[in-house]
Amino acid sequence: MKLNFTRACCPSNFSTFIKPSLCTNLHRPLYSSSLSSSHTSLKPQIPLFLRPPMHSATVSDLQKWHDWAKRLASSVGTTFLDSDNGPDSSLLCRELKWLVEDTIEDHSVLSQMSIENGKRSVRLRACLEDLYNMWKQRIEERKPFQYIVGCEHWRDLVLSVQEGVLIPRPETELIVDLVADVVSENEDLREGLWADLGTGSGALAVGIGRILGSRGMVIATDLNPIALSVAAFNLQRYGLQGPATIKCNPRG
Repeated sequence: MKLNFTRACCPSNFSTFIKPSLCTNLHRPLYSSSLSSSHTSLKPQIPLFLRPPMHSATVSDLQKWHDWAKRLASSVGTTFLDSDNGPDSSLLCRELKWLVEDTIEDHSVLSQMSIENGKRSVRLRACLEDLYNMWKQRIEERKPFQYIVGCEHWRDLVLSVQEGVLIPRPETELIVDLVADVVSENEDLREGLWADLGTGSGALAVGIGRILGSRGMVIATDLNPIALSVAAFNLQRYGLQGPATIKCNPRG
């Protein structure tokens, strides 16, 4: 069995492949732990769009919050962009739209937010108080939007993320494309053992695991227990938690 390593433990997520002859002795200790490890017992933050709609508010109150949030976003202008290449008002308004979509159970309400429907109750995945706090954190504290809603759209995936775990970057997608190309040229590699060192959210492990299918195995490792918890959540959500496909090593 050939051993291939994908290293993704630094922010730039560069890929490093180590020759099998140099890593043969590493096979057994890496293989020894799994998703059942106590390090993955931490409960990850559930992405907003996956939370049950346990809260409610009137359309009128929701409209008041939305108007306030939009004014706050519009007040930014290009200040953040000019200062440190941060989001401008147009991007913040798009993020506000995404936040509303993730929060409201019935999206048809979006077209009915008016005075006439003001007393109608709307089911929400977060209470209004939390929505006010979320948007203050986004604008006033510059908290990344992905941490606000608890997820990141990456390739064709929606991955859980939270503070303490790096947000998957678009350029990391190239590593998955590289693996797909290599495997298509050599099908034997599909049955090999792959490792994602410093897995973070588990983005590479999920992406590569879907390419390998049931024939191969990806070992996702990280020293950070929060990262292992988030990675385990993402692996399970995409059906890659089986022992024949994905394992996590809490020792990194």
